[in-house]
Amino acid sequence: MKRIVLYTSRNCPHCQSAKQYFDSKKIAYRLCDVGTPRGKKEHAALGARGVPVIRIGDTVLHGFSPKAVERALRS
Repeated sequence: MKRIVLYTSRNCPHCQSAKQYFDSKKIAYRLCDVGTPRGKKEHAALGARGVPVIRIGDTVLHGFSPKAVERALRS
């Protein structure tokens, strides 16, 4: 399975939706808080400005869409 990283911030409702989606589907992911030094560095390296950002293998999704996540998991 592809490695998944979910970049989030603490009070983001869309981030919470993404977490709930992965948890409900029992899909393993690494959570990365962009409020930490490491999280800021990783987030910036992706060229991202907002959250959530989801990295699935080499695919980077800006924002959360279940359909986009499913497409990235299949490809």
